[in-house]
Amino acid sequence: MRIFLIGLSEGFSRSLARYVGGDARLALAGVAPSLALAGLMIPATQAHLALIDWAALEALPVDALQLLRQARPGLRIVCVVDDNEAYRCAAAQAGADAVISKAGFAVELQSLLHDFLPGRFGARGSEYA
Repeated sequence: MRIFLIGLSEGFSRSLARYVGGDARLALAGVAPSLALAGLMIPATQAHLALIDWAALEALPVDALQLLRQARPGLRIVCVVDDNEAYRCAAAQAGADAVISKAGFAVELQSLLHDFLPGRFGARGSEYA
């Protein structure tokens, strides 16, 4: 599974890079500081999953996540949010496939990736083999 990071802090990016490096089924596809730049880069990277820091991005238009999906059909979008119910709701309403909290980032991300990955974690992620 190829993962693209959007707007995540250096700390989160480094943490994720270490996690990805420890699993042969995962690869870091790219990094972009903004949603606009990500929309241009994602098609060439063939990313399967976009991790977006909801709070770090510019004000998002309602259809911003749909524009990412148009750029890369089949892209799964996961928003990382502060522990704030308003952020969670906004990300879900914008069309995120999943929303995880910054406080529970490592555990929630691991669980989510296991849901998406093939093999012993279920057939749901079989398209990423």
